[in-house]
This record gives sequence, C-alpha cells and structure tokens, in this order.
Amino acid sequence: MKVSFSVSDLKELFAEVSQQTDSAIITEKYEQVLKFPSLIADGWMRKVQLRPGLELMVHDLKFQDNFILEAEYNELNIAFGIGFCITGSVVGKIYGVDEEFYLAANQGSLGFALKQKGSMEFQGKQRITVVDLIMEPMMFSTFLDSEEMHIPTQFQQIINGKYNSFYIQNFEMNSLMKMAAQQILHCPYQGLTRQLYLESKGIEILAYYNELLLQQPISSRQVINLKPDEISRIYYAKEILFKNFKNPPSLIELSKLVGLNDYKLKAGFRQYFGNTVFGCLHDYRMEEAKKLLETKKLNINQVARSVGYASETSFSSAFRKKFGVSPSVYRACS
Repeated sequence: MKVSFSVSDLKELFAEVSQQTDSAIITEKYEQVLKFPSLIADGWMRKVQLRPGLELMVHDLKFQDNFILEAEYNELNIAFGIGFCITGSVVGKIYGVDEEFYLAANQGSLGFALKQKGSMEFQGKQRITVVDLIMEPMMFSTFLDSEEMHIPTQFQQIINGKYNSFYIQNFEMNSLMKMAAQQILHCPYQGLTRQLYLESKGIEILAYYNELLLQQPISSRQVINLKPDEISRIYYAKEILFKNFKNPPSLIELSKLVGLNDYKLKAGFRQYFGNTVFGCLHDYRMEEAKKLLETKKLNINQVARSVGYASETSFSSAFRKKFGVSPSVYRACS
C-alpha cells in the first residue's frame, strides 16, 4: 500500500494522511492523535506541540501490509529532527540520493532533508514504535551553548542555515535514552501536566544525545558517503560481532568476513551506531551481563565468563565503569 502527501507542516501532514486513508483525528489542546483504520494498521501517530519550534511525534503502529509513506519536505520545522526507535525498523529513501537510510530497534537517527522528496517504508505485520523530536535547527543550537564547534561540519552548516542537502547520522541509543523514550511513550498524565511532562522528557532526551555527540572524538565525527550495499555490510558486521560476543573476531577478521576495508568498517560503526566497533561489543556484553545478573542464577565469576571475560576483576571493573555500581550490588538490588 502506498500513501503520498506533500506538506509544509505537521498539521497538513495529519490532514493529508487522514484524507487519503479515512483515518480519524482526535484533537486536544496541545496534541493531535491520528488513528488509522484497522484495515490499514493497528495503532496511531501522535503529534504534541512542546514549545514554539519544537514538536514531538510518536508512532506506535503495526501495518497490515508493507506500507510506504511519501513526503515532500518544504519547511525547516519538519525537515530536521532526531528519531528514537523503540521497536521494529524502517527504511527511508531521499529521491536523487543513492544512499538509503535505516532505523532499527534501539537506534536513533538525526536527519535533515530540506526541499527534498522522499519515502519511508514500513514492513507489514511488524510493530514500529518511534519517538521523533522535530525542531528548527537553530533551536538545537541552544542546547550546544559554546560546543557547536565540536559537532560535525555538515551539522554546523545545518544549524547556521548554510546546508540544503540531505544529511543523516545514526547512533546507538544508550540506556538513558531508552528510558526517556519509554517514559514519553507511556506518559501517565493528562492536560497541562502531560504537556509539561512531555516537554521535560523531550529536552532530557535531547540532552542525552548532545552528551553522546560531544563525547565522540573529533576525528570520528566526519560523515563518509557509503553505498547501500556497504551500509548493509556494516549492519551485518554488527550481527556477527554480537552473535560471537564471547569470542569475537579481530577487526581485520571482521572486515574480511563482511567484505569491507577496516577504515570503512570503523567509520561506518561510528556513523551508524555512534560508537567504535569494540565499543559496541563492550556495550552489548554489559547489557547481556545485566540480564544474567537479574536472573540471580549465576555467581559473578560465572556471569563474567558468560559474557567473554576471563577475569572476574576485569569484568567487575568494566561493569562498575559502565553502570556506576558493582555487579554484586546490581545483582542484589535487581
């Protein structure tokens, strides 16, 4: 199924999609909810005005069949945003740009597409849950203060209104981002309290992204152009790494397995996952360790060995550095 629309703001987007799909719009003071008919999808899209120049979009949908949304981005207030994917995946395309872009569960993406036409494809029978913060680029600069010089060159140009091309950069969501996104999705409040709560959570999640961005080494912040096949190989490399996290291949071995040189592999990981190759591996090991500790079936030494650490001391040190508490304390409190 294919739905096409050309909009200049989110209000028009909701009206256009509603008109073409026979959806229902529920309007409240600070937000609108677009409810799709059950023949098309189970779920909704929600738009919340947080403050002038900053809007929140939440998608929680399971389409019956593969679903393509086409759009023409004309105005800054819908051209720039940061998305956080909680479940599912989506594939996007900007016409005239060879590179497709992907967003999968537990990933975030910053994108800019002024005066561009593109599409997003959602896979049928798969629930996709995404939290998007859509804003004017200049608004994001207010969160950077004096740190603007430390962000990628293209990003600086976007903020200063000197970049009119397509830009996308993916990153791996950290635990704080995931928590804030879940809190946005399951906001328990109504009325003005709800609007204030969502605004605070929106700003909080922007702060987490800002911190992640500024923590990256300056040399790693430059974006390289990768072909769709090369992007697929980078995702495949991460799959290999995670499947073999107890005994991972070396960087050279991993490069050979996926058919990419080590430079593109390292740059691709930084660009699409916001981390180094073995930084991603380390974070995955720590998350697996948390799950094992929560079961309380294994002692600390057994957990360490289960996630690829030969030394309990090294594991405990890495865990404490990552989460701020020792494995034993985390196990006792979980």
